[in-house]
Amino acid sequence: MTRDAREIANAILDVAQDNKIFLTNLSLNKILYFTHAWYVALYDIPLVDSYFEAWQFGPVHPKIYQQLRGFGDRTIAVRLTRVDPTTGEDIPYPVALSREEREHIEKMTRFYGAKSARWLVNASHEVGAPWDQVWLASESSAQPGMKIPDDMTRDFYRAKLKRRL
Repeated sequence: MTRDAREIANAILDVAQDNKIFLTNLSLNKILYFTHAWYVALYDIPLVDSYFEAWQFGPVHPKIYQQLRGFGDRTIAVRLTRVDPTTGEDIPYPVALSREEREHIEKMTRFYGAKSARWLVNASHEVGAPWDQVWLASESSAQPGMKIPDDMTRDFYRAKLKRRL
């Protein structure tokens, strides 16, 4: 079952808080992408139900970036929200994951959350990685809506898994 990116981002933020990992918008977006990438490679099902885009500093989920852009490079101190249809108020997006999803998110957050923002950007810029393929296809100039296809992500990370086995 695919999930709203805000739910997965909130789960990452919860794990980060529990492990005293301080995330910025940039680092959250990279961890969200890597969490999604490894999930789709392992289970052949996208974790996030919407798309990532190739931006200058790597994969970004536009909805997540927009909701948190006010934090700049500061630690995120809130949870992502949605509008409650009954009250019209913004409320934190609830997290209701399966055990498998939660374990995957915890593992990814602990691993990638220990890395610096520079390391995360460099890892997302790996030659031949989905970001690299989409970015190079645009002749290295940012274009609005440069979507990173899930099948490209799945195939790249699945090939990485096979090389490690």
